[in-house]
Amino acid sequence: MDLRPLQPSLIPSPQSVYVMVFYFVYLAVAGETLPGKVIRGVVLSDGSQLRYRCNGLLALTLLVAILGISAKLGVLSPLVVADRGLELLSATFIFCVLVTLVLNITGRTSSDKSSSLKSHVSGNLVHDWWFGIQLNPQFMSIDLKFFFVRAGMMGWLLINLSILAKCVQDGSLSQSMILYQIFCALYILDYFVHEEYMTSTWDIIAERLGFMLVFGDLLWIPFTFSIQGWWLLHNKVELSVPAIVANCFVFLIG
Repeated sequence: MDLRPLQPSLIPSPQSVYVMVFYFVYLAVAGETLPGKVIRGVVLSDGSQLRYRCNGLLALTLLVAILGISAKLGVLSPLVVADRGLELLSATFIFCVLVTLVLNITGRTSSDKSSSLKSHVSGNLVHDWWFGIQLNPQFMSIDLKFFFVRAGMMGWLLINLSILAKCVQDGSLSQSMILYQIFCALYILDYFVHEEYMTSTWDIIAERLGFMLVFGDLLWIPFTFSIQGWWLLHNKVELSVPAIVANCFVFLIG
């Protein structure tokens, strides 16, 4: 397979960087300003508890509404993600590397003794890069672990919606694509309806924030969980009624 035609798309364009920056700025502002249930995290070893504002569902709903209105007014193309998928992937990867680098430097130079920000340097550069140095690093009072996993889950849905818009425009919408979109949307909405339970997961309470979690949240979740959608975009698959029923049954029983 000749991958040379794809090489230009692996270089982030200014437009892909603008999209990524807008996305993260919106999430940061929405996460801090929109109303939502404030949940206390688990008690850490020093007796402290972090507070998490669980307004992800409202933030997601508002974002989809803003993007929908912008697309209707011709301000923003709903195909911006579908048309720039590889550019956004490479831009996100570079962002993950830069974020991890900053986390690594700030973690090593931190003198904070709290459970959240205490430096855990193993002496192994690869280990510290991959698994992280601090438990709950923050940026402008934003808990980065909670923020990144939220960004990944919302990004997954936005990629899917852009793929769906591309299918509709191309006239290639299939039953398989419709089922895929419904199943993913229900899964993502369920996550945000029960977002408060994320605050007690192992990722949040025990794992330090290194490249593993940064990459996993920001790139692995949205870009690999949507692989089926990308494939169906270029491969129209029609299902029989029994196949549709079987797919729905499997989804419902988990």
